[in-house]
Amino acid sequence: MFKHLLKCIIHKYFLLRDKLFFTTILLYNQQRKDFNYMPKIDIISGFLGAGKTTLIKKLLPSVYQNKKIVLVENEFGEIGIDGSFLKESGVIINEINSGCICCTLKGDFKKALQQVIDTYQPDIILIEPSGVGKLSDILNIIKSIEKLTIQVQSTVVDANRALTYQRNFGEFFNDQIQNANCIILSRTQDINQEKLDAVLKMLKKINKHAHIITTNWENISAETI
Repeated sequence: MFKHLLKCIIHKYFLLRDKLFFTTILLYNQQRKDFNYMPKIDIISGFLGAGKTTLIKKLLPSVYQNKKIVLVENEFGEIGIDGSFLKESGVIINEINSGCICCTLKGDFKKALQQVIDTYQPDIILIEPSGVGKLSDILNIIKSIEKLTIQVQSTVVDANRALTYQRNFGEFFNDQIQNANCIILSRTQDINQEKLDAVLKMLKKINKHAHIITTNWENISAETI
């Protein structure tokens, strides 16, 4: 009787030990996965009214298909993306409305990014900065967060107004151009070739390394960008 009871206790001990060991391995693997996780960052900047929102709407069904996306945007004198459209596209909105994220809300913006990462664990965080902010400020904040990777830092430029904006808002406009690796021109169909050439000359003078896209947006695709 005693031997039988002892065997049962020993048997249960080994079962429990194996279960605890297996659970520990699972938790370790999960922690290791979470530790290595970090989303990619895509930035679509641009001066007021350049067409950032329109471009994002166009890219969502193609470039970001089957990806878990979080959009971080602010509304400083601009009309934000329609929330219902984004929810239908599977995008989580984390709106920042009380000021310019690249100027007055540096601390809050960093905190917001960390909250997005911790809460949603997205594949990509899509950032649409204010049109009157500096892209360099956004980049500095992102680089201050360990392990975040910027895969796209683009600027949308209204081809019809670019020369005027560069003259009147040089500091902000130039900063967005200087810090972009891809410049996407909007409304190229509204100007003639002479004006387009002048815009391209101005942009290349500010940033000679950036890839510039002049394709009419009716024909623009994920492959183009």
